[in-house]
Amino acid sequence: MWRSMNHFHEIQNEIVQQVHGLVDNSVAESTSDLHWLATRDLEAAVSAWYSNFNRLVKYQREYIRALYGWLKLTLFQVDSNTPQEAYTSLISRELTTFCDEWKQALDRLPDAVASEAIKSFVNVVHVIFTKQAEEMKIKKRAETYSKELEKKTNSLRVIEKKYYQSYSMVGLGLPGSGCDGIESHSFDARDPLAEKKTEIALCCRKVEDEMTRHAKAVEVTRSMTLNNIQTGLPGMFQAIAGFSGTVVEALDVVCGRAGSVR
Repeated sequence: MWRSMNHFHEIQNEIVQQVHGLVDNSVAESTSDLHWLATRDLEAAVSAWYSNFNRLVKYQREYIRALYGWLKLTLFQVDSNTPQEAYTSLISRELTTFCDEWKQALDRLPDAVASEAIKSFVNVVHVIFTKQAEEMKIKKRAETYSKELEKKTNSLRVIEKKYYQSYSMVGLGLPGSGCDGIESHSFDARDPLAEKKTEIALCCRKVEDEMTRHAKAVEVTRSMTLNNIQTGLPGMFQAIAGFSGTVVEALDVVCGRAGSVR
């Protein structure tokens, strides 16, 4: 089992090293719901891996300790008066010695290093998940302000048409996007629509500020995600591959000694 695990973890480590430089750092794509859910699922999967890894090592140690303890309690020293009794006594000693060496080999394993490497990557993914959530929150706020701006602009156009019986984007200072020209427009205090135009100008600034903030958040999230993944994944797979390789070597030594006894 451990030999198979070591084989696949070594392959995973090689793959991670190969894809390290294949990511296009120039593309700063906004985090979507699909990205966010995928990050959440990744965190859950690695967290489960962390728990299962610790349980696997713990239960294997507990198993061999229980087996060794059972052997010490049930196998007694028999008198070697007959060849059969001598053979039975030899087998008992060999089996007890084998379990004792197996137990010691497992107790000496540096599983804490591999465990901490997996846990560290769980934390890395959680940080990414949190940063993505913050970015999406900013995006939703920008979208809310944009809808508010659109609503206020449409309302102003209706009122303007009612009072002036005409529709003029130049007169309103609202060409195209609804924001251009508003801040530079000098509102007449006698203009009955001045208050509405002021509200729209303020809303425009909110939209622009949030859009700028969102663009910055996208860059930060993208950069942090790439850096954390590219540094976290290799370290984790190197640690787990190294640990599984150490287990294989340790158990090979134990089994080799047991085979040489006969």
